[in-house]
Amino acid sequence: MRVFITGITGPVGSFLADYLLTLPEVEVHAFKRWRSDPRPIEHLQGRVTFHEGDIEDPFSVSRAIERARPERIYHLAAQSYPSESWDAPIATMRVNVEGTINVLEAARLHCPSARIHIAGTSAEYGWVTPEEVPIPETHRLRPASPYGVSKVAAELTGLQYHDSYGLHIVVTRSFNHVGPRQGDRTSIQTFCRQMAAIEAGQQEPVITVGNLEPRRDFTHTTDVARALWLLLDRGQPGEVYNLCSGTATRIGDIVEIVREQGRVPVEIRVDPARLRPSDEPLLMGDNSKLRAATGWQPEIGMNQIVAELLDYWRARITGS
Repeated sequence: MRVFITGITGPVGSFLADYLLTLPEVEVHAFKRWRSDPRPIEHLQGRVTFHEGDIEDPFSVSRAIERARPERIYHLAAQSYPSESWDAPIATMRVNVEGTINVLEAARLHCPSARIHIAGTSAEYGWVTPEEVPIPETHRLRPASPYGVSKVAAELTGLQYHDSYGLHIVVTRSFNHVGPRQGDRTSIQTFCRQMAAIEAGQQEPVITVGNLEPRRDFTHTTDVARALWLLLDRGQPGEVYNLCSGTATRIGDIVEIVREQGRVPVEIRVDPARLRPSDEPLLMGDNSKLRAATGWQPEIGMNQIVAELLDYWRARITGS
């Protein structure tokens, strides 16, 4: 079976490739920009067929999919940072909406029977009150950022291609996915990076933090990869599934796990610059639809997540 992944260097893409390569008779193809950070995929060289191009360029996308002729497509490529979308709303729309159209058009022309996954986000829901949690797929969509708007548009485009052309489309709305090989633009990554830097003597023994009270739904990227495979196996085309752990962890509790697993004592200090004008107190998804369709459940908890991230950042910072 030939599988095609866009966004191979992103937070989930390399872990999905890792998982696919453990399955029998799966041939992995991946689409990447020439200027993407190669570090997340260094271990995949020689094991994955890479196709270079830009997701905004319909010709390079179409050429890659025509060459790969995949039976499954995982469309993960995106501008995936809500904060960045405020500074670059048009670029965000182009990558996330036009990029999705480019993938769908190429699939329609070259492999119309392929099963296609489109990655959405919990940011499509926007502001949610604690009384509305856990959030089901039936919750209204009212995104609070250009990024969220772009992903609603991408999702609806995918569903329209299912309705209009009969493509096998399955959409996920992903909550927080976390694992090694990511950058340090999320809270849990910044905590672990700071601890590793302190251990290496590169930072004073202080971890600076923002608001510690919000509770968030985290899923390890390895668990995410399993869920994505199962969804294209067993999920219903034309349907949307929350991809989340179904539990919420307080940010302050994650900081304490980092401190407990660290090798040196540290002080925790709130940095006013890290405080946002507002923070949703609780974001947690309802994953019952996903579990009912696939039998999936997350296997990796927060203690293991922190342990892996600390080891990852220790290696990054010390070079060993």
